[in-house]
Amino acid sequence: MGLHKLQKKLEKIFSHPIPANLDIKGVEHLLEHLGFEVEHTKKNHLKIKDSQGKEITIIAHDNQISNKDEIVKLKHFLEEHNITRETKL
Repeated sequence: MGLHKLQKKLEKIFSHPIPANLDIKGVEHLLEHLGFEVEHTKKNHLKIKDSQGKEITIIAHDNQISNKDEIVKLKHFLEEHNITRETKL
């Protein structure tokens, strides 16, 4: 996935209003590009881990993150790592 698409995905995560859904593959590519470890669990969730071992699990259905609370959780995790909408990839 090209940098332009990754940048658009990052901007979508931080967009207002909160997006109704995010495709899981695009989010996974973005997170890996940002240096996070991403693992798919048996329940089709994404486990996201940083280099210090802090992790969150995001619930996904049908290859989409469609629950706005899960998108907010992802956004807050990124903000804790000083990643914002303005972060340039």
